[in-house]
Amino acid sequence: MESTITEQQARDKVEQYIQGALSALPAGAELKPFTRNRSECTDPTDKGPLGRFEISATYEIVGLDSASFAEHFTAITQWWESHAFKILTDSRPTDQYVFARNTGDAFDMSIKANDLGKFYVGATSPCVWPNGTPEPQALEATAPEQPVAAPPEPEPVRKPRRAPVDDEDFAQTNWTDGGTSF
Repeated sequence: MESTITEQQARDKVEQYIQGALSALPAGAELKPFTRNRSECTDPTDKGPLGRFEISATYEIVGLDSASFAEHFTAITQWWESHAFKILTDSRPTDQYVFARNTGDAFDMSIKANDLGKFYVGATSPCVWPNGTPEPQALEATAPEQPVAAPPEPEPVRKPRRAPVDDEDFAQTNWTDGGTSF
């Protein structure tokens, strides 16, 4: 298994890329934290082992004129192109959304705006080991599969608490006086 950058290095690079996108915007634009995540790579695109994480952050960019959002999209996509990002999804003009991946390190970035005048930029790392090297449990998981535990014991067969009621007896029971008559 290959080593990766550490989670902290991934977090720093996410922030570096977001700051880079911000630098493409006019003075007065500021970052307002929106989300920060550490998500386990349960279905990694590189088919790698479990135990790795993606680090991501999204910021709202405040201080922008919503009438100029198209210009801001252009400015950020130009910054991406000059920093080895390849645009993979551009939903404009239907939606104000663009998604790109860095061809050198596989970090993803996106920009999105909405009709409420909100403008967001986000970045996500590829799957990384917390400390940069495979965790011991991940190394063990690649060993040949061996039974971990004995198969579960079957449920005990449950016997009825009383004998089944015969339809004839049921019909002949006198339910009004608490007794039976045959």
